Amino acid sequence: MLATLTPGFAGAAKPPSDETAVFNLVTISAQHAADVLRKLYPHDRITVDPRSNAVIAVGSSQDVAAMRQVITGIDVKNPAQTTIDTVQLHVLSSADAIARIGPLFPHARFRNAPNRTIIIQAPPADIAQIKALVSTLDTPAAPPSPRPQYLAEAVRVTQRGTRDVARAVAHGVPGVRVAVSGAEVLLSGTPDDVAHAKALIAQLDQPQSGVSYTEVYRLRAVDAMSVADLLRRSFPNIAIQVDKDLNALTVFATTSIQRRIADAVAQLDGAPPDGSAPGAPGSSVTAGFGPGGTQTEVLTLRAAVPGMNGAPSTSATDIATTVQSALSSSAPDLKITVPPNSTQVVLTGSASSIRQAKDLIDRLDTTPLIVALDTEVLEVDEGVSKQLGLKFPTAALSTQFGEVAPSIPADGSATPKLIGLQPITRTPLTLQAQLDFLITNHKARILEDPRLTTISGRTASLRAGETINILTTTGGGTGTVATTQVQSFQTGVTLDITPVVNANNYITVSLHPSVNTFAGSNGGVPQIQTRDATTTVGLQDGQTLVIGGLIEDDITHDTQKVPLLGDLPLIGKLFRDTSLQYTRNELIVTVTPHVVKPGEDASNIGPALPAIPSPAPLPTLPPDATLPPMRKATPAPLPTRPPAPISEPSPAGTRSPSDVTPAPRPTATPSPAPRASGSSGIPQALPTAFGQTNVYTYGQAPQNNYADPQAPPQIFFAQVQPTVVKNGQSITISAITTTNVTRLTFGTTATNAQASLAKIGSGQWQSTFNFSTAGVSAAQGNIQMTLSAYTNLGAIASVPIPLSLVNQ
Repeated sequence: MLATLTPGFAGAAKPPSDETAVFNLVTISAQHAADVLRKLYPHDRITVDPRSNAVIAVGSSQDVAAMRQVITGIDVKNPAQTTIDTVQLHVLSSADAIARIGPLFPHARFRNAPNRTIIIQAPPADIAQIKALVSTLDTPAAPPSPRPQYLAEAVRVTQRGTRDVARAVAHGVPGVRVAVSGAEVLLSGTPDDVAHAKALIAQLDQPQSGVSYTEVYRLRAVDAMSVADLLRRSFPNIAIQVDKDLNALTVFATTSIQRRIADAVAQLDGAPPDGSAPGAPGSSVTAGFGPGGTQTEVLTLRAAVPGMNGAPSTSATDIATTVQSALSSSAPDLKITVPPNSTQVVLTGSASSIRQAKDLIDRLDTTPLIVALDTEVLEVDEGVSKQLGLKFPTAALSTQFGEVAPSIPADGSATPKLIGLQPITRTPLTLQAQLDFLITNHKARILEDPRLTTISGRTASLRAGETINILTTTGGGTGTVATTQVQSFQTGVTLDITPVVNANNYITVSLHPSVNTFAGSNGGVPQIQTRDATTTVGLQDGQTLVIGGLIEDDITHDTQKVPLLGDLPLIGKLFRDTSLQYTRNELIVTVTPHVVKPGEDASNIGPALPAIPSPAPLPTLPPDATLPPMRKATPAPLPTRPPAPISEPSPAGTRSPSDVTPAPRPTATPSPAPRASGSSGIPQALPTAFGQTNVYTYGQAPQNNYADPQAPPQIFFAQVQPTVVKNGQSITISAITTTNVTRLTFGTTATNAQASLAKIGSGQWQSTFNFSTAGVSAAQGNIQMTLSAYTNLGAIASVPIPLSLVNQ
């Protein structure tokens, strides 16, 4: 501390230009600092105040400023002087840490303290290095690499031989183990291999060609009895049953008839012309027209969440506020109202304003993604209690003093003293002591592993703990009535998680864990101790976030002793009682978010139950309607290339462009085209009972699809879904070819628009893409697509795929 005094010191006069300063020393003594200053400034007056360890200097202003710099430089600790510090360990033991670090610092002294603590005596520079080394060594071991996950599933085979299917799966998917149990095929392997094996079994488990089988068709937008009458008139030889409760048809027929029925049902049981039913999410209903040409329309949102307890929906309110603010200049007459506890908005205004509002709402009203959160909350509680020594109670050493009662003769001749005291007596001394020799250790590990599911942008909360209730009384004074209420206090762990899904499944997670602990009571009111943390991080799908360090350490040391005796050396411990209470509580939280894809079941509890049919009557078909006659598909001839001769190389050993001719390319061998039912050719693959309709299947999976690189390509199996398409509709194509096929395309023969399929295995292909009507007439009902296979030598094999095109 530096202070400047007013001129004058001890009443002595000094030149007006002199200045007085007081230097308070912290580290070194004032006498040592005064000796240094006297040597540097012999003409100045320097005195010492030993009581405050200060130096008083009188000199010129330049000398006083220089003295301040000197004092600042010398009033510091000696960097080579040893200091004492402690280090808390978490993983290593104190003895192990000292054994590792001690040889590296021979001039440092280490001592083992309780609770994994090391006492270090060394220079400050060595202590910094020792702490850095301890933090590096005192880390938990790396967790073992996760073992690959294996699944085991049983798939029932209903149409083909179980052993034949098992052999084909074992050959087609080498990474999966296959076994047969009755009519089921047992699959064991990684999830990807098991999924591939199940897909292959679904393709192989098809009925034989020409065999009739049963198919069920669920209808939504048309009456099933009317459709049954249409099918009976079109196919008199098939068996049809109608389930009025489910509005479904059960048809027993061959493959060709089942395909025609599936196409007819897909076209007849379509959506309403406006694309949505009244009241469905994303639909709107015109409520009427007001004065001046104003129009009122009710729009049902797709992604809004209803409010709780009659409160308005925040999603609908946010969308309404945004649209109202964005269109305030272009549509000033627009008014948007959100009904309470509803997912609808009421639009009022002109037709142009409502149209603008609907377009903007359609862009904002997007369905949020679902996020599944795998959380783990680990709470570790450790405690040590020690009670050692000789404990004396409050009245450890006691005796009682009393006065002897005066004796009176029987004749009463002697008169007792009135004021004088009688002899004083005491009882024998009583000494009480309690020997405490108790050490208690306890460890607790509480693990919670919940799985929470919420939509993007919504908070999922988890609470595990207890509720402390107390009775509080208010009032009761003059003229007031006493009121007793129950006041609740929450203890335990609370976890709030808010995930937000961004582009490319990048998840922003806001996490707020808190721990409330009962710390005692004050006047009957519980005291709650809180530890919490708030963080926001960005994670990828499946990445794990770990939050630790919510540690609570509590050490209580209490000593009771007998005065004087407890302070004696050596034997003083016999008259002391020591109590130590140590508690340590740590909370670790891990969160792993997963984005649930549309249509995927987050809980994996099985397929959803069928929806209850609507009691409203469905529309019927005209009484004389029939299906058009079946068309036979004729495969188009494929072009071939004649072999070209190979010229000999030039004598000089070099080749010119005119010397090189292409190698002969094998003639393309077209794969067999699909034929109608009853004709000869490769048996057609049939859909399983209760399977997916509106699917075109060609050929069947082979037992072996290996082919030499020089051999011509072949397409053994192809499946296209759906066959009734429109512009922009998603189409899924699966195919099995020979192993020498390097490229497989799908497209029209009239245009050059060809889509390439992705190779998922040896001769196995699968892709999903959006169908485009580019180069196809919009009025054309039936179009011919081509599936083409290419090899490295230029050989081509093609299969025609018929599709039905419908207008938007």
